[in-house]
Amino acid sequence: MKSNTRQGLAVLIVILGLGAVVGCGPAHFISNAEIPTAQTLRPVMWSQAELADPAFKKIAAPAFLDADWAAFTALGQRLQISSAKLKQDFSKGADWNALADALGIHAGELLDAARSKDNKAASTALASTRATCRACHKEFK
Repeated sequence: MKSNTRQGLAVLIVILGLGAVVGCGPAHFISNAEIPTAQTLRPVMWSQAELADPAFKKIAAPAFLDADWAAFTALGQRLQISSAKLKQDFSKGADWNALADALGIHAGELLDAARSKDNKAASTALASTRATCRACHKEFK
């Protein structure tokens, strides 16, 4: 009897654990085309993180590959679209709007750096973008 109880408890723990992990993210990541029609903030934030988190790990890299430049371009494009959406539909006041504007500016800087394949400018734009994300999350999350 104890064995069945332990097995049942183990199964319950696994199910609850999987539910917690699955419940952390969105059902799917939204594309750039879907961002303007997003009804809630959560998928917009996840769409940013999908591209930003891997890029932030490259900030201190001594050089970037063609795949990195492509990823930075995709991130810059996504952040320009999402920063406008954040301000237009999810504004929480002047501080929020200023951070959304800063995000859009850094996205443009990242796009410029990617076009010219400027390592230093890309690292600076990524670091500024990460700092803006952190500031916003500290204030509003």
